[in-house]
Amino acid sequence: MAAELQSLLEKIQSEGVDKAQAKAASILAEAEKAADARLAKAEADAAVLRERSEQAVRQAARDVVLDVGQSIRQTLERVLLKDVDAALSGDFLETFLATLVKGFAASPDAAGGIQALVAPDQAERLAAYAKARLASAVAGGLRIAPDRDVKAGVRVMLAGGRVEHDFTDAAIQAAMSRLMSPALTTMVFGTEK
Repeated sequence: MAAELQSLLEKIQSEGVDKAQAKAASILAEAEKAADARLAKAEADAAVLRERSEQAVRQAARDVVLDVGQSIRQTLERVLLKDVDAALSGDFLETFLATLVKGFAASPDAAGGIQALVAPDQAERLAAYAKARLASAVAGGLRIAPDRDVKAGVRVMLAGGRVEHDFTDAAIQAAMSRLMSPALTTMVFGTEK
């Protein structure tokens, strides 16, 4: 009986140990599964965060390039405007006005005369020049008038103001800026946009 009892105790102990080991293995498997799931989620979250970070860096770099390009463009336009202002004054402007008047005088639109709008500080000088040298060039007459919107250059009006040709500093700067833009784009970005 003692041997049977001993055998029964060993059997109970063996089954208990087996059950405990099976339970421990099950708990360990569940823990490993949960850990793997957490690790996979953490890796996915890290990948999303990395992608967002890279996207933010690319956006910031693009913004910096655009800001630098805009600054370069503004600087070049200021320099260009300064040069245009200087060129569109004095003797050059007189010669330029004479060329325009002679060129437009034959146009049917000039039958009613030509009006030239100039910077207020140049109006008197150009009016005197036009009266002395260009008055007879236009059948309908030539009128020089100050225009506070003109800083340098001349805006020519024909056909009672219905036809306008703009040779002011702002118009020349805008035209040159459009021509300059592809070259500037290539310089800043490496390719034309």
